[in-house]
Amino acid sequence: MTEVLQQMPSGRVSLWAALRPSMPGLAVGTLTSGLAGLAKLGALWFLVQLIDRPATESIVYAGLLLFSGACLSSISSWLCHQGEAGVASRLRRFVARHLARLPASTLSRWDDRKIRGVLSDDVVALHHLVAHLPGEITTFALVPLVSVVLLLSSAGPAGLIVLIPGVLASLYYLWLMPKVSARFGEERVRLMSEIVTAVDEYVRGIRVNRLYGAESGALASYRQASIGFTQGIVVWVKKVATAAAVAAALMQAVTTFTLAYLVTQEQEASVTAAAMLFGLAIVTPALKLGHGLDYVRDGIKAIQRLEDFFTEPVLPEGQRQVNGKSLALEVEDLRIAVSGAPVIEGANYHFAPGTLSIISGASGSGKTTLLRAMAGLEVITDGSIRIAGIGMSDLNDESRQATIRLLPQNCSVLEASVRENLRLGTSVSLTDESLLQALAQVGLDVSLEDCATLLSGGEKQKLGLARQLISEAPILLFDEPTSALDDESALRVMEALSMLALEGNRTLVLVSHDADALVFADQHIRLSSMIKESE
Repeated sequence: MTEVLQQMPSGRVSLWAALRPSMPGLAVGTLTSGLAGLAKLGALWFLVQLIDRPATESIVYAGLLLFSGACLSSISSWLCHQGEAGVASRLRRFVARHLARLPASTLSRWDDRKIRGVLSDDVVALHHLVAHLPGEITTFALVPLVSVVLLLSSAGPAGLIVLIPGVLASLYYLWLMPKVSARFGEERVRLMSEIVTAVDEYVRGIRVNRLYGAESGALASYRQASIGFTQGIVVWVKKVATAAAVAAALMQAVTTFTLAYLVTQEQEASVTAAAMLFGLAIVTPALKLGHGLDYVRDGIKAIQRLEDFFTEPVLPEGQRQVNGKSLALEVEDLRIAVSGAPVIEGANYHFAPGTLSIISGASGSGKTTLLRAMAGLEVITDGSIRIAGIGMSDLNDESRQATIRLLPQNCSVLEASVRENLRLGTSVSLTDESLLQALAQVGLDVSLEDCATLLSGGEKQKLGLARQLISEAPILLFDEPTSALDDESALRVMEALSMLALEGNRTLVLVSHDADALVFADQHIRLSSMIKESE
């Protein structure tokens, strides 16, 4: 994993960094796609010549060109999809690294839905754009252009009449369809959103009903939403999908063949065949134009969202390492502003090894922000945070994570066993006896085989505390570690933490509103707005 991270670009990431290594393959894929299109048109040309002058050579050439076109199309598709797979893989790694380096305040603005959208939906949209764009360029540009030239050379200027279906199809997809979609697109999105929300609420309602017997409300909402969805989709089909189907039907091959016959009926059969085949080579791509434009539109939107994501500033990373089991944490003239608003102003603190410090204060006074900054998870505006005299921003990620650990207030767990959750992030092999001893220290009596997600809120908090106790990090930070615990459990936890600081010579810093916890504090820091007092 470390090797993979080292291969990723540091600092500002752009889409070009993900695309650049695949460009040679994509360029060759585009060229191969163009040659495939020309080979297929060449085969049509020899088939047309075969009508007037039957010859074995024409059949052989047509067959070879068709076979070559099929092979080249396959090679182009393979090259483009291979190149796109590399782009998608790099993008996902870049996104994951960027997420890992976002400040906590920034990450809070990126909910699970937006993160899934960047990691999944936007990368898939780029797949369509990158993997299919070379083929679309050939389909919508090169083949129609060469077909027009061949049509003119065979049927003359009058043969351009055969292009009418293709022109109409292009105008429909480029001009009319966007207007129709714009009128009814928002309505369709609203309908889809309502039915998805109703389904989610109905599913949750099944669980709620077990407690409160309240499933009827969710069921009624689901029925109403499903009726509205059905009626709305029927209207959309009538006004949008049906119009598209009728337009496509009017511009199918039969229309092109009819026009070709009317224009060339008095000329040689080969001219009629040329008008039909090359006219169809122009109309067919036009009928797929809407699908191709969807690739481009979705891809452009995905590019914009990914660029917006990558412009989010990340936490600084240095190259230095810090070693030792007893390390002091120092805060000097610290200033932090979030979204332009000052949260911490001129903070100066010293947290020594072997001590337990408690930070308290009114809501909104910056306690959690200060704790995150000391963990290296928040960008500081001015001042410095140092570990053993080394600035936090000068440390590399591996050293910072091994040196300092933060237990947030809302302690999440993995969908895995208690044992696996406890071992998460530890570099040494711990016996089950050691794990059970850590659980006992925080008063958590569960089996190591139990699934951690089934624990209560208080039990999950205890599990997080136990994981901190067995951590090798010399500096441990806690955000409201006893907020979900009863008085007896809170006392047991504070005794364990106090003992850990003293006997292990660790540096412990807690954010807490618990007045009873203050008796264990070697240092108490009270934050009030932006006025900080040390006792």
